[in-house]
Amino acid sequence: MSDQKLKSTLYDDHETVKRFRDFENRYYQEVTITKVIGKCPYGHREGEKYNVTNCNSSGLCGALYKRIHDSIVTLHYWGSLPWEKDQDRFTDICPEMRVHILVKRFEKEQPGILKSTAPFRTMTGKGFPPVDRYRAFIEILGVEHICAWGNKEGQRFEIDPFNTGGVCGFLYSKIYPYLNVLLSGVTFPWSAQDHEMVSICPDSYNQTSFRLLIEKR
Repeated sequence: MSDQKLKSTLYDDHETVKRFRDFENRYYQEVTITKVIGKCPYGHREGEKYNVTNCNSSGLCGALYKRIHDSIVTLHYWGSLPWEKDQDRFTDICPEMRVHILVKRFEKEQPGILKSTAPFRTMTGKGFPPVDRYRAFIEILGVEHICAWGNKEGQRFEIDPFNTGGVCGFLYSKIYPYLNVLLSGVTFPWSAQDHEMVSICPDSYNQTSFRLLIEKR
């Protein structure tokens, strides 16, 4: 199939687009904070609830969202985890072993994209030296076709290991290990510029290209 025909099939056939959007936006996952040991530096508290998807972090701590993202994707596309007795849920714990969660899958009454906004939580002065030294940003360089999350050339988002900045969950999950390398003050051997990297999002067809970089505070 030619590139032009493929593009037409994906974006010009209204019935195809409708089926895709209805399935893609059919479910959301509710994350409940069930237990917090000690004090969560991000500020999570027992009883909080967040409605997330494969793309929408809803203000959940980025480190926690990254940890559960693969399982979120499984539930979002109507899959189940083999070690869980209930196919519509799973339990997990944050990387610091403080915040325990329960995640449940729900079907929406009406399909529609879930795109939440959340304030950026300041994480400086909380015992994370890399965050005290640097700020990190994602800059959108371009989009090959259409970004389902709505990213456009020229956008800039501040992120860190705890704040997703509202970027697509697939993109944030991909850059997370590289983000922590850059925040450690290290430049990748393949990078053309110090303290940054250029790559594309996991959507290999639409290909949102971006730059991940850090700046000194």
